Amino acid sequence: MVTIFRLVVLLTALVAMGACQSTKSNTEAALEPGSPELEQLYQEGRAAYISEDYETAASTFARVVENDPTHISALINWGAALSRGGNPKEAIPKFEQALDRDPNHAWAMYNLGVSLQRLGEHEAAIVHYKQAVARNPAILTPEMKHYLQRKGPKRQDSGIDLPSSHPSSEQPQR
Repeated sequence: MVTIFRLVVLLTALVAMGACQSTKSNTEAALEPGSPELEQLYQEGRAAYISEDYETAASTFARVVENDPTHISALINWGAALSRGGNPKEAIPKFEQALDRDPNHAWAMYNLGVSLQRLGEHEAAIVHYKQAVARNPAILTPEMKHYLQRKGPKRQDSGIDLPSSHPSSEQPQR
């Protein structure tokens, strides 16, 4: 009778361990690239960013990138959250990684310019802003236009036209 009891206890323990392992693998599987759960996590990061909780946004976007290194929007938004949260120097490698993956990504260029501007590296910021605007004119905000006119060269020979106005877009990338 004792032997049967021990077998039942052992089987119960093994079943419980197996259930824990399968739960763990289901959680890991839920955060696979392209999964709805990973997209939900990304949207949580966007919500935190929009509500100006940059620390939460940065850590959330970091989790998305850890689970899907190809999620370029999460990578860029991770950098944007770091930069807006007061860590522009930490943000720069995120934008550089995004540009390594997509050298023509206008929002990565723009956000790199923002971080460089926050660090006082105005010449480098202007280069990235102009590259971003050349690829996506919608990026040019009145604030950026003013910055480019104030900090840029006195002659307007940049090769890009600076329109008179454009709506501002300070939201994280979709």
